[in-house]
Amino acid sequence: MASALVVVLAGCTVTAGPGGTRFGSPLATLNASAGVPVVLRLDDRGATATLVDTPQARQLTAMLPVTVRLQDVWAQAKSGRLPHGLTVEGGPTVHRPVPGEIYFWPQTEVIAIYYADRDQPVPGPGLVRLGVVDTGLEILAEAGRRFTVRIDVA
Repeated sequence: MASALVVVLAGCTVTAGPGGTRFGSPLATLNASAGVPVVLRLDDRGATATLVDTPQARQLTAMLPVTVRLQDVWAQAKSGRLPHGLTVEGGPTVHRPVPGEIYFWPQTEVIAIYYADRDQPVPGPGLVRLGVVDTGLEILAEAGRRFTVRIDVA
């Protein structure tokens, strides 16, 4: 269950980092091209992402800009609580998160950016996929155990 609380961000190809971390370009598993481009800013650095065209991602887009305090508990995802939850009933869920994808964990209203594959399945109800990190996943992965990120429309 603890690994489920470490929900995460966008799909990537392989460029190995420490501890099995994977960085790179987005996976073709999401139709991110139809989504909303966003910027994730931390201090003077940032990453770009695309929120996919789903009801849940549209709800997140409606609350932008948003500032989220992220933490890294299990060395696989940066996660933090949104100001309020997203309605997820009836949407598809994911039990095997992919590094580089953005997810929402409905149990705790947490958004997460998954940057490493620890081969740990997420228990029910699962994660809701929100988007994919396009650039800068390594910046987020290396940002430390606690930091604040501002998410805004690009």
